Amino acid sequence: MKLRRYFIVLSLALVLAAAFFTSCSRWFKPATPRLAVVIVVDQMRYDYFVRFAGLFSGGLAKLWREGAVFTNVHHDHAVTETAPGHATLLTGSHPSHHGIVANDWRGRQTGRNVYCVDDSNSALVKSGDKAANDTYAVDGKGPHRLRRHTLGDWLKAKYPRAKVISVSGKDRSAILMAGFEADAAYWFYAPIGGFVSSRYYIEALPAWAAQWNVEHHADRYHGKAWEKSHPEKDYFVSREDLFNAEGDGERTTFPHEFAADDTAATAANAIDKRFYDWLSNTPFVDVLTLEFAQQAVQAERLGADDTPDLLLIGLKATDAIGHDYGPLSQESEDNLLRLDTELARFFAFLEKQVGLKNCLIALSADHGVLPLPEELRRRGFESARLSKAEATDEVKSVEREMQQEWQTNRRILRSWLWDVDLDYAVADSLGMAPAELRAAVAAKLRSVSFLSEVFTSDELSATDGAAREHLERQRHSFYPGRSPDLAMQIKPYYLVSSKPQGTTHGSPHNYDSHVPMIFWGERVRPGRIDSPHKTIDFAPTLAQWLSLDLSQLSFNAIKVRAGGAAPNEFGVDGQVLKMVIK
Repeated sequence: MKLRRYFIVLSLALVLAAAFFTSCSRWFKPATPRLAVVIVVDQMRYDYFVRFAGLFSGGLAKLWREGAVFTNVHHDHAVTETAPGHATLLTGSHPSHHGIVANDWRGRQTGRNVYCVDDSNSALVKSGDKAANDTYAVDGKGPHRLRRHTLGDWLKAKYPRAKVISVSGKDRSAILMAGFEADAAYWFYAPIGGFVSSRYYIEALPAWAAQWNVEHHADRYHGKAWEKSHPEKDYFVSREDLFNAEGDGERTTFPHEFAADDTAATAANAIDKRFYDWLSNTPFVDVLTLEFAQQAVQAERLGADDTPDLLLIGLKATDAIGHDYGPLSQESEDNLLRLDTELARFFAFLEKQVGLKNCLIALSADHGVLPLPEELRRRGFESARLSKAEATDEVKSVEREMQQEWQTNRRILRSWLWDVDLDYAVADSLGMAPAELRAAVAAKLRSVSFLSEVFTSDELSATDGAAREHLERQRHSFYPGRSPDLAMQIKPYYLVSSKPQGTTHGSPHNYDSHVPMIFWGERVRPGRIDSPHKTIDFAPTLAQWLSLDLSQLSFNAIKVRAGGAAPNEFGVDGQVLKMVIK
């Protein structure tokens, strides 16, 4: 009897213990990271990790081998440029909702070019002296064209004491990652060879940032060449160094040195904007960006307490070098090998300053890039490089055919390449409705040899219609009032360029849309995830790690600074990727 009572008591104890620990699992969750670090590498294709995995041994290797690596992630919008990519990653929304449809677009009312972060009400801040910044009002920058909140805004809504700092080589990257409520956004500014901000965020640079500029860190590269950082044998996975379709067609091989444009500058051995412009197109600009980010962590005490902070880092060198030399060049490889080394140094700094166990690190990219058409052709691809003059001639020829058919001398296409706006006076004179004109012109332009499709704004505004290549991606890039009447879609592997060398991005094709997405941290379940996912999932997943319930956040206190406009709606298009959260 005693033995039976003993087993009954023991069984009850086990049941109660199980209930207790089940309950505790709801109460005692793993700690929210003290510091979330988001790294966006401009123009980083996913396949770089595959091609160079055996050569990476530093920071990129750590993320690749220890992180949750999503191998099949794409931007799901058509205009794969820097501004839409960064805004999409940090808002968790498509351009059709966050409104940043391109780096710049044509103003529908004015007909003038609109740059995504221009803001004449928010002058640049280049020093610790407020009065000294007034001359930079013409270059003012701010986030007011962004129509949705960012991860940093979500964090501030729950934790007002949290710090959000954005640092990048480009203004649009820094600002569109930072959003509205960041403590500051900084970017490299070639006219001074240092980092600046905007009065939207701060009135003057903090002492640490002003001192960093005074020390002229960029000048240490003057007189030094960009040389290969690894033994020659490590470049076997890239094409030959001498390739005439690279760079300027002349200086296409290592080492790469700064060449002043005129004799006087050379004789004076001057350090000026021309040198800083050159520096901005080398791996060294990312070194400076990461060093400045380290200063921000130290000076702003990011990750120093239990309130989570957010550091956003935009690295631009991969984009600049990819445009000049292409993704299969030895220059692109060397840049990534250097980035691997620099990220290892940065992570070692975080370990010492914050403790990596207290950090969450996430990496992705804003877009990919097209290989050089000359390289693609010799590998058997149907590929072509057209000059803008050639492309314009063909489009103008189609326009002349329309003018003859419709018996009008009016210019039908007010703008083109790649987005077309129409002169609706033509429709009035022909008794056509605007939608009829759009459909008729689109049908004519589909005969252009280098286009695969032309979409009207009516088709992109609709939610139905026959399946067509990349229709959904085009719809996700369409924002009424900013997007054009017609969207022209270039054929895969075709390039229209103002230069006979180099390459670009901006299409909905997979070489432009396929990017890495990696998470690393104490609460990250490492491994490879091969199922298809989208970059709109990036920010919501980070929000989950930061213990942010987006349905419970209030944005009534969002400040509308310097005459800007606050976001017009709250929402995300992405979802939380729970399979990687422990």
